[in-house]
Amino acid sequence: MLGDYPELRLDRSNYNGGKVLDLGFGDARNISLLHNCGLEIYGVEITEETVSLGCETLAEQGIKADLRVGCNTNIPFPDSFFDYILASSSCYYVDEGETFQQNLEEIYRVLKKGGYLIANFPAFSPSKDIEESFILQDCIPTEDGLIIIQNDIYGLRNGYRFKAFANKEEIVQTFQDKFDQISIGQTFDNYYGVQINAFLLTARKK
Repeated sequence: MLGDYPELRLDRSNYNGGKVLDLGFGDARNISLLHNCGLEIYGVEITEETVSLGCETLAEQGIKADLRVGCNTNIPFPDSFFDYILASSSCYYVDEGETFQQNLEEIYRVLKKGGYLIANFPAFSPSKDIEESFILQDCIPTEDGLIIIQNDIYGLRNGYRFKAFANKEEIVQTFQDKFDQISIGQTFDNYYGVQINAFLLTARKK
């Protein structure tokens, strides 16, 4: 959100006073950044316990945010409400009986026209020279284009259904009907024996 890169197309003019949704805010680690950007902060997590912990954390930091229980297909805010949606390691989770397209439709619903989605996605290794991301090792592909996690070394995500991408072209094809100004970055990093490969996306709602 603060980077300056040749191929990054992200309008920051609405940061100050703009509304941002931290979708799947987890331990609220990104909210300080959003606060420092001058944004009006909202958040969604899947359990009341996580929301309560997030509220406690932010109260200690003196940061105001509207945190609510919800999920990728049920974001409890009105249509066209947000200027930005930050989905850090979150919007690619797909619940049983639902589709990634439904996740995208719900994100599209609550985002203003001209608003930006900022997200990351698991990336399959592009070559034999780069180790497969730990979260995708031994995963099982499904008929609807998702994968089922089987070998999470942390034991947290086994059995979950994910959307992962093999290349930039797949991402553009998935998002181009509803979004334009699509910018994609990629990282292939090894953190002391833990391989994490990801695509980074910014895209503007048409």
